Amino acid sequence: MIFIVWNCQGAASGSFKRTLRQFCRDFNPSLICLLEPKVSGNQANKICNSFGFDEWIRVEAVGFSGGIWILWKESISIEIVKTNPQFISVQVNDGDLGPWLLSLVYGSPCQYLKRKLFAELSSQSGDPLSSWLSVGDFNAIIGREEVSNPENFSSARCVDFNDWIFREGLIDLGYNGTKFTWMRGINSSTFRGARLDRALGNLDWKLKFSEATVSHLPMLSSDHCPLLINTGRDQTVSTCRSFKFNMAWTTHATFQALVHGTWNTESDLKINMRVLAGALKEWNVNTFGNIFYRKKRLLSRLKGIQQGLAIQPRPDLLKLERKLRHELEDTLYQEELLWFQRSKEEWIVSGDRNTRFYHAATSVKSKHDRIKVLKDDIGNTLSEEKQLMDHVLKYFVGLFSNEPNVCSQSLLQGAFPSLHASD
Repeated sequence: MIFIVWNCQGAASGSFKRTLRQFCRDFNPSLICLLEPKVSGNQANKICNSFGFDEWIRVEAVGFSGGIWILWKESISIEIVKTNPQFISVQVNDGDLGPWLLSLVYGSPCQYLKRKLFAELSSQSGDPLSSWLSVGDFNAIIGREEVSNPENFSSARCVDFNDWIFREGLIDLGYNGTKFTWMRGINSSTFRGARLDRALGNLDWKLKFSEATVSHLPMLSSDHCPLLINTGRDQTVSTCRSFKFNMAWTTHATFQALVHGTWNTESDLKINMRVLAGALKEWNVNTFGNIFYRKKRLLSRLKGIQQGLAIQPRPDLLKLERKLRHELEDTLYQEELLWFQRSKEEWIVSGDRNTRFYHAATSVKSKHDRIKVLKDDIGNTLSEEKQLMDHVLKYFVGLFSNEPNVCSQSLLQGAFPSLHASD
């Protein structure tokens, strides 16, 4: 099962809708949870209907704050267990693995209300549904390493959260991607970042879904990263396309000039069409480029920049991040036009269901821990399997070698008592 949990900070904008549809095309989630949509009533119902999911439920926003929406496909069985202004709990029937409890959380910034949230979530502990996963924006952190300004950190801010995690025996599922799930600031002096969003499971859930992964998707149309949770293996996405006139070409700044420069008013229509088609084909390769490749490249660059901002915010990175966001917005609009044209407008109504462009890998792997990334002695990141194996081998060869100073990590002085000759 693949699902997305996202504090979208407003669900009414065109930018949000375009971004969410893009995430749906890329990952084909069975369930989506939107936090802080800031929309209610009939307008919220229309937006929920527009995404084409089979079922959905909402907890209304209070004024322009809060609110939780859950949308899911009929391919999974969802039963509402409990609704609350700060969370919705549902029972998920996930095939042969049996039912489990999923709590989708939007924690209030108010400390008093946050304590009420933890108390309400804890009241579910006696439920016979033993496997429990809690995901969302808790508006809380567990330590100073999860904020961009640790010098201003106060441990009192995270005591309640840590106590609740300890009491319930919850395990942080970790993450792939940028360190912070929330970032804000227009320059390095005002930059702030924190890991406010996470997934926490109890031991039963972790044992049942030992291969589960959490990915922090690029931060688009919101100050929060969407969380992509995959309870199984990673999926692969493949696309194919054949040449034909692309409606998205018309959005490019040089398209009109190309048409005017190629079209000969003294030639007949067939010749002009053939010449223009050839010019467009060459222009598409050399100038316009592949929309999917450009999108992936922009997403990759944004991911890298946001990881860099989490380590050290710099004015040039902040400026580049805003520029790339605008470029990605244009690219997503161009891709939206492409899909609109290819599917004869049907995908807007169907919400991308039954599309032929996605493949989910659902084979089961053996249940064992896996090391994906390590750092060597000088801080370089190692991710290739051979690099990881060589590094581990070198470390333990050095650790158990008789030669002095082979191991890079020397023993701390004073850790053991000194022995005198008389002893």
